[in-house]
Amino acid sequence: MNIKNILPLGLLASALASSPALAIPYNSATTYKAMDGANQVVVFSATPGSRIQVNLGSSPRPVARLAGACGEVRISPPASGDYTGLEVDGVAIDSSTLPTQTLPTCVSGSFSESRSANFKTPNNQIVIVGKTPGAAVAVSLPSAVNRNVTVNGCGFGILRPSSGQTLPSSFLVGSTSYTLASLPDAGSIPLCRTVGGTPYGYVPASW
Repeated sequence: MNIKNILPLGLLASALASSPALAIPYNSATTYKAMDGANQVVVFSATPGSRIQVNLGSSPRPVARLAGACGEVRISPPASGDYTGLEVDGVAIDSSTLPTQTLPTCVSGSFSESRSANFKTPNNQIVIVGKTPGAAVAVSLPSAVNRNVTVNGCGFGILRPSSGQTLPSSFLVGSTSYTLASLPDAGSIPLCRTVGGTPYGYVPASW
């Protein structure tokens, strides 16, 4: 990749030494996209050594649960308290339509009080009924996918896709939403090299 120093080497070393907040934006944009080989990535320009938490949306996390002695499956509320996207054995469950009931004791394979339909307990636990006691039940509830990006000594950090995947079309940093297609396109990523303990930033010649 054809690159050039973001500043002449002497000035760059001086700037890094005197300004811990030195960063490498692209045309004043502090968040932009670029290509790193065959992968599209997002570059964050920020204070060296800082960490940026990126919310990449939610992803289903299917798990197998064993039904209880009365054929019930208990699903505890996620940290967010939001059951949006919940599926049990491939069937969508809308928690907002479930009646709120107490969970009765199970006696000899039957509830002490009849529970013929799925319900929600007063503490927001969902209970699925009618399954085969002891059988495996597939439960899928999307959960937030967060990544931490560490900003290097040159003042930029790179969000790369996971192996074999691509970045999502949108993401959040704090309360700010970004759309990948709308980000400024720098073409190629900047580089950071450390010489004698001092980081030097380089940008593509096309910038």
